Amino acid sequence: MKKIVTTLLTAVLLVSAFFIGSSEASAMTSKGRIHFETDANTYTKRATSIVVRGTLEHRTSSIFTDATVYLRTQYGHIVRRININAGKSYKFKVSFSTKNLSPGKYDVEVWQRSGVQVIHGELNHYITVQH
Repeated sequence: MKKIVTTLLTAVLLVSAFFIGSSEASAMTSKGRIHFETDANTYTKRATSIVVRGTLEHRTSSIFTDATVYLRTQYGHIVRRININAGKSYKFKVSFSTKNLSPGKYDVEVWQRSGVQVIHGELNHYITVQH
């Protein structure tokens, strides 16, 4: 009886550690005036894209609001870039393909231009691509 309980407890602990230690399902949030998040912290071989969702800062002084979302290496090199025009909704969703991305750490930055103002947001921590 004691052996069965010990085996079950060990199995529960191992399964819990596996799911708790997995960061693939949790989102990475941003800092700065533009708030956004990625769909995961870590992208494995199974991942096909890095999805970024967010909201631009509302500016009533300008009817023209556009932004650029950058995917950069941890060393600052721009790997991918997507221009967006959020219009009046201020919400955006972009997707970067992980195809041909080298393994490593990456940062996502969003720069918004509204009239003459430039506003910025970036991830709190790097995301990891594990190809």
